[in-house]
Amino acid sequence: MAMSFSVLLPTYAGDDAAELDTALASCFDQTRRPDELLVVEDGPLTDELDATLDEWERRYPDTLRRHALTENGGLGNALRVGVEAARHPWVARFDADDHNVRTRFETQCRYVADNPDVDVLGGYIAEFADDPENVVARREVPTTHADIERMARFRSPMNHGTVLMRRAAVLSAGNYRPVTRMEDYDLWIRMLCDGARFANVPEVLVNVRAGAELAGRRGGLEYARAEVRRQVEFYRRGFTSLPVFLCNVTARTTLRLVPDRMRRLVYARFAREQGDGVDRRQS
Repeated sequence: MAMSFSVLLPTYAGDDAAELDTALASCFDQTRRPDELLVVEDGPLTDELDATLDEWERRYPDTLRRHALTENGGLGNALRVGVEAARHPWVARFDADDHNVRTRFETQCRYVADNPDVDVLGGYIAEFADDPENVVARREVPTTHADIERMARFRSPMNHGTVLMRRAAVLSAGNYRPVTRMEDYDLWIRMLCDGARFANVPEVLVNVRAGAELAGRRGGLEYARAEVRRQVEFYRRGFTSLPVFLCNVTARTTLRLVPDRMRRLVYARFAREQGDGVDRRQS
């Protein structure tokens, strides 16, 4: 029997309806369409977002399903609810302002069919400012479980919006938690400690919207505090050693507290490969 999967897409009132429309289009314009597209509405939405979802629900009534939360509880909580509500054994993550490469789901389904021990499968992302076809940078991640586990001790080894996850493995590790920021990194470490197997395909699966304000969203005292909380937990779980814990707390909290301009330079230099300004049209 062929594998089946749900796409988990959370949205909230702060999302842009036109961007959501494009994101949904990229979920259905696939060489392998999802068996379910579960939209978790994190609190009341705007009229424009509602209208966009209504239209896609009308077009795909047997695939698109909406799960409305009465209050905005944050991304971690929305994802936790979504994994619990998903109807299929595999769950693919996707964000309301990104754009799937047309062969994303076919590529991932083929990979997990050929590698049945894998529980979490991600891939590379290409970043764009306004046009998904005009790549400005991309983030490559390690492809083997050993290299992913090694990188996880220092920073997140997965591009969150690209992952396809075995639902049972996510639930076994405790599912997403309503933590303040880094809900994905928090889950990866718990899944690694629980024995889950990870992999990344060495190709771009998702075009990610990442404007100039991205560095600002990843800085500030709140983000620094979240870093410390996560690092303390990783150390207590035995995933990191004391020297790694001290190194991470020092380096990562410093990065959150430096001016945005400096943070952008660090991301550009160490966390991304810059694009060449050439359109990379995905077919």
